[in-house]
Amino acid sequence: MPSPRRHLAAALAFAAASVLALAGCTANADVDSPGEVAASTAVIEEFFAHLEAGETTEAAAMTEIDFPRESLDEDFYTASGVTPSDLKVVETTGDDSYAVTATVEFVLDDPDRPATAKLKVTNTDGERTIGWEYSTYSVIMPGSPGRIVVNDELEFAQSDDAQELILLPGLYDFEYVDRTGTTHLDPDGTNEFRLAFPVPGPILDLPYDVNVTAASLSSTSSLPSGTSKAVEAEIDLLTEACVAESMAGPSCPPEVLAYDGSLVATSTIHWFPGIGQLDISDGVVEYTLPFTVQADGEGFPLTAAYAGTVTADADGNVVFTRTK
Repeated sequence: MPSPRRHLAAALAFAAASVLALAGCTANADVDSPGEVAASTAVIEEFFAHLEAGETTEAAAMTEIDFPRESLDEDFYTASGVTPSDLKVVETTGDDSYAVTATVEFVLDDPDRPATAKLKVTNTDGERTIGWEYSTYSVIMPGSPGRIVVNDELEFAQSDDAQELILLPGLYDFEYVDRTGTTHLDPDGTNEFRLAFPVPGPILDLPYDVNVTAASLSSTSSLPSGTSKAVEAEIDLLTEACVAESMAGPSCPPEVLAYDGSLVATSTIHWFPGIGQLDISDGVVEYTLPFTVQADGEGFPLTAAYAGTVTADADGNVVFTRTK
C-alpha cells in the first residue's frame, strides 16, 4: 500500500507539470496570436494605399484630422509628381485595445532615403482612426514682401502671426514668390525647396532664410547686397537734379521745396546722407534715405528725405519709384 508521502509527492509533481503546461500555453498564445497590432497595421496599410493612388478624400476619412478643402484636392496633392509608396511598418508599441503607435518608412522621391513618420492608430469602440503629432503645421513669415506658395496653389502671405498648414503625408513643393522681384530666400537666389509631411524634425538642406522644425516653418527674405546701393545711386541722381533745378524743381524732396529761406546762386550744396531705412511688408518694399542738407552762404541747413518703393524690372535692374 503506497505511503501518504508518495501520494503527496505525486500530487505535487502533477500540479507542477500542470502549471508549466498552462504557462507554456499562455506564452504561446501571446506569441502565436495574430498580433495585438495587426488590425492597426492593416489600417495604416490601407491609408497609404489611398495616398499612393492619390485618393485624398478616402485617405482623409481614415484620420482624426479635419483637413481643409484645398488639402484634399487631388491635383493639389499630386502636383509635386510624387505620392508615397513602398510602405514599411518599422516598429509598433501599444495594442489594439486602445492605441498603437507605429513608426513607418515610405518612399517619396528617393528610394535610398525613405521618409519616416510616427503615426498613432486609436481604437474607439472598434473604429480605428489615424493621427500624428503635428497634424496642424505653423507657417510664420514676418517682414517679407512675397508669399510662400505650396504646390503652385496654396499661398501664405506675410504675417507676424502663425498660419495653419494642414497636409496629408506626402511630398510638397514650396516656392517663395516676390512680385516686386527684389527679395529672395537665399543669397544665391534660391527660392524653392521641398518638404515631406509629416516633417520628421529639423531640416538642414534649405535656403538660408528658411527654418524648419517638426512643428513649424519660419521664413524671412532678404534683399541682394547690391540693392540698397543701387537705390542710393538713383537717389544721388535725384539730389544732383534738385541742385540743377536751383533746389526748387520736381526732383527735390518736399522739405527742400517747403523751405522758406533764400539760396545764394553761388552756393555749394552739400547732401549728408543718414542711415537708410528699409520697410518690407506684404507685397511692398519701401526705402527711405534721410539727408542733412547744407549750403554755403545764406539759407539751409535743414533735414530732408527721399522715400519710395523698390522693384526690379524684367532684366533685374533695381527701380526706385518716389513716394515723396
